[in-house]
Amino acid sequence: MVPTIAEHSCSYEWTSIGLFDPSSGAQVHDFNGHISQSGLFWIVPVPDYALFVSNGTARLHLTEEGTIDNTFFFGPGTEFSSATFDITWTPTGKVHHFRPGSPDPTDPSNFAAEIRFATATGSFTVVQNGVTFTINNASSAGVFAEMGTERNGSFLP
Repeated sequence: MVPTIAEHSCSYEWTSIGLFDPSSGAQVHDFNGHISQSGLFWIVPVPDYALFVSNGTARLHLTEEGTIDNTFFFGPGTEFSSATFDITWTPTGKVHHFRPGSPDPTDPSNFAAEIRFATATGSFTVVQNGVTFTINNASSAGVFAEMGTERNGSFLP
């Protein structure tokens, strides 16, 4: 019997919200999306109603998304928490085209994408054990953000 792979298209988001001590710069929280049974982490499926794209700008709004706090990046222990966020990506650069580097479906270069650098702005609220962390007017300006589309597997041209 040959296994089959389900084919579908959907949106995913990469959840990682790090909180740092402003006086020392030390990371004190690292909120991430769930860890699936396969070991994939940070990547969370997004319902169609949560992502809106118009005129090259994308907006994501998720409410009470389950997250895990590892205290710091890949740190020990986990605490479950809930995150609500509203993020807008605005493109800032030209489109970069990526084409498959290999026909082998297990090769990490076997994908196609159109990606642009962007500026992401948004607000985040995380609730953990009755404590609320809120960040308003966050911006990726001067740091890093990108937006685009990617295809792999059977979705390759």
